[in-house]
Amino acid sequence: MHAFTSSRPSKSRGFTLLETLACVLIVGILASLAIGWYAGHRDVVVKVSRQRNAQEIVNMAVCATVAGCDFVVPGDKFNTIQNLILGTYGTTGIYKGKLFRLTSLELEQLADSLPFVKMENELILYDYTGSQPL
Repeated sequence: MHAFTSSRPSKSRGFTLLETLACVLIVGILASLAIGWYAGHRDVVVKVSRQRNAQEIVNMAVCATVAGCDFVVPGDKFNTIQNLILGTYGTTGIYKGKLFRLTSLELEQLADSLPFVKMENELILYDYTGSQPL
């Protein structure tokens, strides 16, 4: 007796070329959407980072002012903030002799944060609009 053989080829377990191309197309479309979304939000992330650095500058300036630190250079916002980055010592009360220093901010990051910082009457203040001159 002869063994029964089918005229149809046996089914393979792999994917066809069309199925593979469809998957690659879908992954490509999703990747292009993700890259577009990321590129659109990158500017917002950079702005928020600069605002946060400016807030840290203002917070340290307030603390140093309360402690009686001599760090303000009248009319010079950049050098005043640079003094905070380098460090200044308190002169009054419980803060006498304590170091006030912005350790989380480097001088290279200072220029990006300056538009969010303003100086009025030798006080460092925060400006959320970012419209202050350097």
